[in-house]
Amino acid sequence: MPQFRHLLALLTLVTPASVAAAQGTSASDTPLHLATSRFEFVASGETPPPAQPLRIHNGGTVRFTDVRVTLAYADSARGAAWLVAQPRQSSVAPDELATIGTLCIDATGLPAGTYRATAAVAAREVPEPVAVAITLVVTDAVARAGHASGHCGIPVAK
Repeated sequence: MPQFRHLLALLTLVTPASVAAAQGTSASDTPLHLATSRFEFVASGETPPPAQPLRIHNGGTVRFTDVRVTLAYADSARGAAWLVAQPRQSSVAPDELATIGTLCIDATGLPAGTYRATAAVAAREVPEPVAVAITLVVTDAVARAGHASGHCGIPVAK
């Protein structure tokens, strides 16, 4: 019987919480979940690619506040500011799937090629932001020359 007590004592030390702590925290441990982790846009001709909603799910038990999106361009020398994140909602209730913003493209003046960026979604209650990969492929820059499309399909006043 004494051996059984030692085994029971050892099993009580190895709980799911202690295993998770020993393994470290990963991105999947965050309660902030993205509906998609990758966006792809194709710009061709004068029509801008359609805007896409940026949705998150709050898998935690606390309301997310100060939800925000920051952008980082992989190659800013080739054309920064082609990606626009329009905020829509800055708080998300527990177990809510919410559209926190819209991602859209302004490829005006960009030469043909592939452009990459990362959007980081964060909230005050989430220790690490969650990354979203964004790719833009510009296929026809000639048609875009001199065309002022504005951000997110909103025409620029001339």
